[in-house]
Amino acid sequence: MPFELGMSLARSMWALSYATASLLTLVITWVAIAGAATKSRTVNIVLCLLCNHLSELPLTIMFTDACFYTWLNITGTFQESILVRFFYYINIITAVALLYLFRRSFEVQEAVQTFLNQLSKESKEWVELPGLTSPRFWQQLLNPFHWPWDCTLYQNIPYWVQEEQLSAQKTDGWHSVAEMELDIYKPNSIQGGDNTPVLFYIHGGGWTHGSKSLIGPLLTEMVSHDWIVVAINYRTTTKAGYPTQLIDCKRALRWVKDEIQTFGGDSNNIVVAGDAAGGQLASLLAMTPNLPEYQPGFEKVDTTVQGCIAMSADLDLVDAKNYSNHDARGRFISAVAKRSGSAESAENLKFLAEHSPRFRIKESGVPFLVVHGDIDTLTPVQNARDFVHEFRNNCRSPISYLEVPGGHHCFHLISSPRSWYATIATAAWLNYNFGRVSEADTKGSKRLAVHELVEWGWTV
Repeated sequence: MPFELGMSLARSMWALSYATASLLTLVITWVAIAGAATKSRTVNIVLCLLCNHLSELPLTIMFTDACFYTWLNITGTFQESILVRFFYYINIITAVALLYLFRRSFEVQEAVQTFLNQLSKESKEWVELPGLTSPRFWQQLLNPFHWPWDCTLYQNIPYWVQEEQLSAQKTDGWHSVAEMELDIYKPNSIQGGDNTPVLFYIHGGGWTHGSKSLIGPLLTEMVSHDWIVVAINYRTTTKAGYPTQLIDCKRALRWVKDEIQTFGGDSNNIVVAGDAAGGQLASLLAMTPNLPEYQPGFEKVDTTVQGCIAMSADLDLVDAKNYSNHDARGRFISAVAKRSGSAESAENLKFLAEHSPRFRIKESGVPFLVVHGDIDTLTPVQNARDFVHEFRNNCRSPISYLEVPGGHHCFHLISSPRSWYATIATAAWLNYNFGRVSEADTKGSKRLAVHELVEWGWTV
């Protein structure tokens, strides 16, 4: 009797869990298709995370649901009733919606192929995207996990100098010092002194969260192309607030320029990239080379880069047209920059403009690539479109733009057909513009061993 009672309670809990999951999946699938947003940033972040998984992994979600449904039938949890039929029809509607999301990924293929066709006219190199008949397509579809193969990872390398370490420790504590680190992904085919291109990646997270481990398929792709990838952390918990994050990015770049040749990288061929808040930081880093106000204590260090990629980036902090669904200006001023007063005050609006890539377009001297999903609810695509339009009209440097159909905020962090199509386009752009070894650096250069790096006070 107790066993039967326990099984009955378990079946009831399974049925309730399945019913709840079915309704939530239906609602979130609708949100994923429509790109709906609320006035709450926190709610939008949660919806963004859920919508990304449904949009990028629809077949995986369907398979999981089918397994759960089969299990409930095998265990006799479902008895024929009106309620069971109701959820059966709910699942059919959800499955149709998920198949629609899967079909939308092929719209990305068309958009990316158009992007590559334009690039091939300039590079004379044809790039064909993998399709349904390609093993690579199904490999990425059925295995959403990604990790670079045939490379060596050097983790948690500090990029501070002693004075900066002591200052950060005094102000924010040791946990803040620990954030001033970077990782290096070095292809095993590359040796010290090879002068291979470098991708310098800045993570997102609203300037107050995030980790250098969140890069996505782009890391795997560029390592396979024999690029060195450097992923950095910056202080997200500093009491001083922004622009500490930007200054830390420049400190990390200083370290890379000094030491990357030891790992086989070319200090004169560095492309900075970032997503979301990291995209804003990457853009500003590219647009403000050698400005002393952002290089305290290392004003004379060269912080120029050769190119920039902004993905799902917040390129206009002012947001005068109020594209954002929530109070983005107010949050940046109070929670990120930790400034007093209203975000609408003249002083704070000036501060927002100074740190908006859109208002520094004329200062850009490097090629740009902007990648943005067309249903991004956290950093609306309209800001990216306006940035690209003004860049083309007011800057001599070239800019390329890839708008991704069905892409939510930071969709590229999940390994899926959509993210891989966008990644292939990004890799083609990188290789076309920067995938060449600098002749000036190859003359008389020597191969170096990693153990030769000693001056920054750490060992491998």
